[in-house]
Amino acid sequence: MFKKIDVMDVNNEYGLLEKQKILLDLLKAFHEFCIRNDIRYSLDWGSLLGAVRHKGFIPWDDDLDIMVDRENYAKIINSIKVEKELYFDHTSPETVWVGRIHIRGNDSIGNWQPTIDIFIMDNAPEGRNARKIRLLEVLCLQGMLKVSPNFGKGNLFMRSCTLLTYCLGKLFTRDFKLSLYDRIARISNTKDTAQKTCYFEEYRCLGKYYSSDILDEVMIVLFENVEAYVVKDYHSCLCEQFGENYMTPPPVSERAPRHS
Repeated sequence: MFKKIDVMDVNNEYGLLEKQKILLDLLKAFHEFCIRNDIRYSLDWGSLLGAVRHKGFIPWDDDLDIMVDRENYAKIINSIKVEKELYFDHTSPETVWVGRIHIRGNDSIGNWQPTIDIFIMDNAPEGRNARKIRLLEVLCLQGMLKVSPNFGKGNLFMRSCTLLTYCLGKLFTRDFKLSLYDRIARISNTKDTAQKTCYFEEYRCLGKYYSSDILDEVMIVLFENVEAYVVKDYHSCLCEQFGENYMTPPPVSERAPRHS
């Protein structure tokens, strides 16, 4: 369906070929798991961009991202408990609030583990001020959840906020903070709203808003040689995340893996 303009790191230019092969096995297992359990998801962020622009991995990408709504997120968690081929955790010290799926038996390579990052889509509050307040609450909780924050990053105000939220987080258990984070993210789900957003993102990716029906229709595409779901309205999704020129690869100087 999509024109393939590049391939995965077949020449190992970025040292990612072995990792991408392992990730493909994980994606294949996850997609088959979703088919068996009637779960609707979509590739997201770099994985969605890779599916559209490269028909597979962005050659310098070293992880997998998906988005789901609340109903299908619950199906994933419940079905994983039954099947036990995959498992789910919140163990990343950098972004504890991001849920990740692993496949049992896949070996890590150094400090790298093959994972699928799950980004849950919740209803976004109406109104600019309400959205700002919700984001502020989420950022505060991210600071409270970080295991090893960088206290030297940013200006004096940012460094002070990092220290304050880190110290505040020490007063509460990890499970309590994750539970509170989840409750805050779901606040607007009791209402019909025009847009959805994901609060389970890194700081740089927060504040992206999508049509409320973004996940209502998905389609199957080939990601390298593996089937996967993407949202039918991938164009508006990628425009929001990467800008209207998302089909143009970045300069060579910016092509580097983020997690390796």
